[in-house]
Amino acid sequence: MLLGLSLCVTCFVPYSSVAKRAAMLGSLFGIAILLSFGATTWKYMYFGWYLASLSFFHFSEYIMVAKYCPDKLSVDSFLLNHSPEYQIAAVASWVEFALELWLLPWMKSNVFILSFIGLLLMIGGEVLRKLAMITAESNFTHIIQTKKESSHVLVTHGIYSLCRHPGYAGWFWWSLGTQITLANPVCLMAYVWASWRFFKDRIHDEEITLIYFFGDEYLDYQRKVATVGVPFVRGFEFPPPDMTDDS
Repeated sequence: MLLGLSLCVTCFVPYSSVAKRAAMLGSLFGIAILLSFGATTWKYMYFGWYLASLSFFHFSEYIMVAKYCPDKLSVDSFLLNHSPEYQIAAVASWVEFALELWLLPWMKSNVFILSFIGLLLMIGGEVLRKLAMITAESNFTHIIQTKKESSHVLVTHGIYSLCRHPGYAGWFWWSLGTQITLANPVCLMAYVWASWRFFKDRIHDEEITLIYFFGDEYLDYQRKVATVGVPFVRGFEFPPPDMTDDS
């Protein structure tokens, strides 16, 4: 009742579209805390861990953009509507968890160590992504830029001195951690494949843009920092391997 009332109130306040999303995420986080500490069985506690991480991830994305890129801030900064594929993947994970809990409850039993590893991956991925946003400040954006702004600089210090794409790497490991926490074998395999393909293409396209923006400066950075952060992803290689002279 109180949850419904609070969500209704947000419809009548300034910036109601933002307030509604923030209220929803805050309410989900509260429910997640209750499940995490008040659940009578481990199965529901695992879902509480997942729900807390999910709600915090989306809320903190908005907060980070508001802090470091206020000129790019919008309701899309929550990333709740990132893409139809992302939304379908989230719903699929809930459906798998519920079906296995109902039909195959043994799959969600005695998996504390596995779910705890997933929790650590979610926390580590979240920390890595937020470190990237804090380090890059206004240079970090949710959308690949096609035009170089006057204030746009190549960030090579901090976490970027160890990994070229810590924001993408953090999101990749966080997404896998969500399914390990839920002990969802089907969605875990699907998430590994879909996330890897998405970030492989995204990093490839972004590095083409960064070479166009910064030229030799970015190529030097590529040579110094070989780690991308997503396994088996090399990024854009210039010149492409098939154009190099092997003689």
